[in-house]
Amino acid sequence: MTKTILAVVLGIGVIAGGWGPSWAAGCAVANADGAVAEGRLIVRDDAFILKMPQGLCLEGDDEFDQVEGTTELHVFGADDAVHGALVKLAGQDVHLRGRLMGAHTQHHKAPIIMEVVEVAAP
Repeated sequence: MTKTILAVVLGIGVIAGGWGPSWAAGCAVANADGAVAEGRLIVRDDAFILKMPQGLCLEGDDEFDQVEGTTELHVFGADDAVHGALVKLAGQDVHLRGRLMGAHTQHHKAPIIMEVVEVAAP
């Protein structure tokens, strides 16, 4: 009987452990091309910040790529043309495609950064 109760308690612990924020959200994979994000593009502290209506988490091989969840991305253009599009669309809702990674310097203004290769107004 004691072994049965212990097995049930351990089983619940394993199941509950899988219900954390990253599992529930289906985290994005760090450094994978083709990530998509949508929200309002603002400028804060001389950086482009995407404020998303839904949270996003990140998983990857590096320690800084483990982000439990955020509703903000620090975004930057992969080239001058994309940067120019970000400038023009600041203050508007946008659809972005690019590569996500965890913030790893003091200059990053959100827990996840995105190198944007494509930007459009929805």
